[in-house]
Amino acid sequence: QAFWLVDLLESAGYDGPRHFDFKPPRTEDLSGVWASAAACMRNYLLLAERARAFRADPDVVAALTAARLPELALPTAQDGLAGLLADRDAFEDFDVDTAARRGMAFEVLDQLAMEHLLGAR
Repeated sequence: QAFWLVDLLESAGYDGPRHFDFKPPRTEDLSGVWASAAACMRNYLLLAERARAFRADPDVVAALTAARLPELALPTAQDGLAGLLADRDAFEDFDVDTAARRGMAFEVLDQLAMEHLLGAR
């Protein structure tokens, strides 16, 4: 999950501060706590590097297109309850069978991400 979070932050134009840590074990002393914080940020930077390579991979670009990523960024209904109720495709005319046949190609993306994380690409 950490990879996908870093990929999102790095690819979506987030320009705020980066903070990536966890609660160190209670057995750590103060130097261990600081070592933990440094390691977490190092891990963030490593994941960011992998995320950049992932996004630059032509196979990933094709898989993102197959997953209809650009469509996922578009609103599917007007904001608010009135817009939702006015959209017949949201319920009354929704074709369940057609929707069920549409794969999202996420397994391909997941495998490509794993290959990037493991240094196989």
